[in-house]
Amino acid sequence: MKKVLFVCTGNTCRSPMAEALLRSKFGETVQVKSAGVQAYPNSPASEGTKAVLAEKGIEFDHLSQPVTDELLHWADIVLTMTNSHKEMIKIFYPHVNEKLFTLKEYVDPQSDDIDIADPIGGPIEAYRQTAEQIEQCLKKASHKFTE
Repeated sequence: MKKVLFVCTGNTCRSPMAEALLRSKFGETVQVKSAGVQAYPNSPASEGTKAVLAEKGIEFDHLSQPVTDELLHWADIVLTMTNSHKEMIKIFYPHVNEKLFTLKEYVDPQSDDIDIADPIGGPIEAYRQTAEQIEQCLKKASHKFTE
């Protein structure tokens, strides 16, 4: 069973959204967690993230957590939302480089567009666009999550 860790900045928008979407798509066939490179512990998911997931019929109870060596060790694959998240992890945890990718580069290693924009503070439509980008990536890489 593949263990996937999604990482964003505060672990309240993109990475918990990706966690919930992957879990809803694959259920118990994959283990998934999320964290943030600058997360304050125990913050709930943003209202926009909760609303978009609710629109999709996904119930998700989330509390933020920072990236830790323990989480990185647990994961088989670490997928960040932006290249800057990836670079930050590379600096502090160089031992995970071989399993560290942005979500978009994991889907398409040739892609020049490798960041998923942060919708925090934006309108609900920004959250919907973020969810759509994440869902497209998960769909394209679905075979990689169950190998």
